[in-house]
This record gives sequence, C-alpha cells and structure tokens, in this order.
Amino acid sequence: MLNIMNGDIYRAKKSKLLYGVLAFSAFIALFLMILNRNDIRLGVSIFGNLTTFISAEDVLKLGSQYQKGLGIVVAIFVATFIGQEYQWNTWQHKWLIGKHRTWMYFSKLVISSMVSIIVFLIFELIALLCSGQIIELFKNGYMIMLLCGSLIYAALGAVLCLISMLIKGNIASIVATLGYIFVGETLSTVLQSISSSSVTLAKIVTWGIQHSIYGMSATLSTAPSTVTSVFPIAISALGIWIITTIIGMMIFRRYEL
Repeated sequence: MLNIMNGDIYRAKKSKLLYGVLAFSAFIALFLMILNRNDIRLGVSIFGNLTTFISAEDVLKLGSQYQKGLGIVVAIFVATFIGQEYQWNTWQHKWLIGKHRTWMYFSKLVISSMVSIIVFLIFELIALLCSGQIIELFKNGYMIMLLCGSLIYAALGAVLCLISMLIKGNIASIVATLGYIFVGETLSTVLQSISSSSVTLAKIVTWGIQHSIYGMSATLSTAPSTVTSVFPIAISALGIWIITTIIGMMIFRRYEL
C-alpha cells in the first residue's frame, strides 16, 4: 500500500494542475478580500443564486459553499488526476505487477480528500490573513468553521473519487463530477417538492438533505459556528466517507480496467 501511496503522492507533487488549483484558490481569496477592504461590493451568481460579499465573513463563508467555486476546481483536479490512469493505461501495469485493487482505490481516495481539504484551507487562511479582522473572526467561531469545512471537503473528495474511478473517459469524468457539484441544490429542491405530499416522506427527505454534503455545506455557511455543530457534521461526513469508500472498493475490485 505504501508504494502505491508514495507513487500517487509523487505524481500529485509533479502535477502542474495541482499547483494551478492551489494558486487559483489563493488568488480568489486574495482578490475578494482586496475588493472587500476597499469597500467594493461584488456579487457572484451561479445558476441564478446571487451571493453578495459585504463583509470579510461573507468571503470566508464562501469557502464552505463548495458549489460556488472551490468544489469546481477540486472536481476538475480529481477527475483529471484519476482519468490519467485510464488515459495512460497505468491501471493494468499496477495490477499485473501484483498491486491490490483495494489499495489502488484507497490511495486515490486519500489523495482526493487531502487535496480537497488543502484547497479549502488555503482559501480560508489566505482570506483570513488578508481580512485585517483576525481577532474578531476567531471570536466568531472561525476555528470551528475551519474544522467542519475540512470534514465536509474530505467527504466531497471521497464522492468525487468514487465518480472518477468508475468513469474511464477524462472528459466524461469531469462532466460527471461537475454535474455532482452543481446538482445538489436543484436535487434537494426537487426531492422536497416530491415529498411534500407525505409527512413521513418529507421528514425522511429533510433528514437526508441535512446530512448530505450539500446540506452540511448550506448549514455551515448560514448558521452560527458553535461547538455543538461539530459533532453532527463530523458523524455525517465520516459516514459519507466510509460508505463511499466501501462502495467504491467493492465495485473497483470487479471493474474492467
């Protein structure tokens, strides 16, 4: 397993796309904070949903809303990084020299989750350092938001890894992962509309949405960050990470490379 992991880490460290993704997240954080500190109001609309950055806290909360920027670049990196294995036919080589498929999948999973967390943390820390309000933001539960956001992005990386590992085409994989990023809010709205006719079904759907990656992200970006919010997000994120890992490993072991 360590040899596989070391190989993937080496590939990631040599990836220009990874450094591009990290630089992009840092630039966006810096750009938004510069505008904010100069009292320039900026609104970003994605699929009709307008996000207006009025304060430094608004910029920081953008990081937890993966569907409005950071999740997009993470999806592109994960899909491309994994898709190259199919493009270069390196899966077959690893399998033929005795590398176990379970560890091949697990290595990609760890890389995907790590990159997702790093992208989020870079955005948040750059934004924090440029905000000029470090003490005030820490008083408002900023560290709790960082912790919860990292857990959410780890789960997001696991889901993106699952999608990318099961789609062989580079372009198709990118489209599928981006589709997952963008479909969360729309799917939640549709499910709530369908379930509104039944009280029991509505409760089940509401519970499912609240504990989904989209639901946790929406809660973190709107509700105050408190100690009590860490535990449910940690349990939900860990549950998603474990379930997607088990499903992915089971399917990938039988997948035709």
